[in-house]
Amino acid sequence: MLIFSAIAVALSFVTVALSRTPAKVSQKRYVATREIVRDKVTGQLRTPTPEETRLMVDQLKTLTNRSSEGLKAKQHPNGMVSVNLEGRFGGVVLGRDNADGSTEVRCVFTMQEAVEFLGLEEAPSADQ
Repeated sequence: MLIFSAIAVALSFVTVALSRTPAKVSQKRYVATREIVRDKVTGQLRTPTPEETRLMVDQLKTLTNRSSEGLKAKQHPNGMVSVNLEGRFGGVVLGRDNADGSTEVRCVFTMQEAVEFLGLEEAPSADQ
């Protein structure tokens, strides 16, 4: 029990320290380069549309959020400190259709891992 308490206290200090790290908001835009969506009408693989890509990226940004901004530490009467991570810091299971009809699945933890798996590339900025 003592070891468990020591680990919990150590983790709480790390979590509190992380909660003071400012978040970096990515304004990157992406384009799809890989056929990963099965068309519902034709059954053929196709590249996601720009709108589908935007929606997918927006959701992935939320799901791969590693920011501790806004998380609050709670002190308990027994001395422990806990933080509700609000769904952050977990893995995201992604799937993509393959030409042979199979689906490839991967668990990712960062936006960069998701971008690589889904075949997305950063779109040139408007000022380039």
